[in-house]
Amino acid sequence: MVSFMPLWKKRSSGCPPRRLLLAPLLALLLQACAPGESVLTLGAAQIDQRGDSTLLVVECDWKPSSEMLRALDHGIPLTLRLELSRERRGLFGWEVQQHEQHRLELRYFPLSRNYQLRDLDRATLRSFGVRAAALAALSRMEVQLSAASVRAIAPERQRLRIVLDSDALPGALRLPALIDAAWRQPVVERTWPGIPAA
Repeated sequence: MVSFMPLWKKRSSGCPPRRLLLAPLLALLLQACAPGESVLTLGAAQIDQRGDSTLLVVECDWKPSSEMLRALDHGIPLTLRLELSRERRGLFGWEVQQHEQHRLELRYFPLSRNYQLRDLDRATLRSFGVRAAALAALSRMEVQLSAASVRAIAPERQRLRIVLDSDALPGALRLPALIDAAWRQPVVERTWPGIPAA
């Protein structure tokens, strides 16, 4: 009498099943497909004087995560907070002498199908027909400063920090913004020496 043994019983005990070998590969593929973090690269930053206006000019490249872009396209605003400081060296390191903050809000309005970029502190507004154009507008930001005295003079230094303002998100998204990698926006910072004294 011939008996047939199932294939899974014929496999030797020293060789792991194929599905166990494929599990790590599958995990790596899923990780690669998962939405990554938002990336903001800060290029040049300077303060320009144009007539009576003092402007903070910032060149940056912002690539929000796919989760952030999905939220944006559902009408949820994304806000970048720019924190500019004039600092002087003290006994315990650099001390803030003057500080100014600006919030730039990117928002989509589904009914009018346009994106708006607003400086919430200066009440300026720009509109764009496509998301790519709105994000490109952030590649060179010109923010009018409230006080010319925030401009550092040697031996002081200027310091700029840009953060995603999670406090500006709706309440339901504030917790994910704290724990979800797709909402993680690393803080970018740049310092440069103050202008030579006249």
